[in-house]
Formats: sequence, structure tokens, C-alpha cells
Amino acid sequence: MSIVWTKRGRSGKPKRGKTTRIGSLPLTSMIDIVFLLLIFFLVTSNFAQPEKELPSALQTDGGGVRASDLQPQIVEIRMLDDAPVYVLGEVAVRTGEDLRRLLEQLPKEAGVAVKSEPGAPISAVADAMQASLDAGYTKRSYVPQDEK
Repeated sequence: MSIVWTKRGRSGKPKRGKTTRIGSLPLTSMIDIVFLLLIFFLVTSNFAQPEKELPSALQTDGGGVRASDLQPQIVEIRMLDDAPVYVLGEVAVRTGEDLRRLLEQLPKEAGVAVKSEPGAPISAVADAMQASLDAGYTKRSYVPQDEK
């Protein structure tokens, strides 16, 4: 494809016999570049589903896993009269030793998660983590609660 430019006179009408070729556009190179860009974007895009959108229950040949099998024990640390209180379900204890005895009675496969409210001291979190370790939990995690 080439572009032809025709000289025009004073009246705006093209002059006869005077044409000048400006040049031609190399479309083959442009098509190559478009295909290379297309391949680049296909290779670099991420088609994996984000982890937050994956289902929480795993599907197996045996019909799946119950949701209760995947839930860890949750220990909440709350402040009451300027002293930490460890809350596990509906049971509240005041010392790390009482928490350890309570955790020993529960299933350990799913692990334990320790949550603390914003005003709780770090020593209370450390006591809860140590109590879960002493109770035999191999999966332990700390989850701070957001300030409201």
C-alpha cells in the first residue's frame, strides 16, 4: 500500500501529471509486532483463580471433607479488669496453664488460632502460643483482630 500525494494549484484542483510518492507502509512488520504482543500478553497473564475465591471444603473421591474437620480451635484474648482472659468457645480461663489443660482435651489435627483484641499485651499472646505448644498442637497461628 502506498500513499500518493497530488500537488494542487491555487484553485484547489489537482495539477495534471504531477504526483509524488511519499512512501509505503510496511504492514508485514506491523502484523508481526501485533502477533508478538498478543503472544506476550497471553504468556504473562495469570489465569489462576485467586485463592480467596477458592472453595473452603476440599472435594475428594470419598464425598468431601466436613467443614468442622478444617476449622482450627480459636483462642480469643480479651481484656477484663486490665487482665487478659483466654476465651475458647464459651469457656473463659485466666491463666496459660488453665488454657493448656483445656486445649489438651480438644482435637489437635486442625491446629489452633490465637486472636487478640487491640489492647491485649503481647505477653498474653505469647502465653497462649506456649500453652498451645505444650498441649501438643503442631499447627499454630496468630491472627490480630482489626480495630473497630
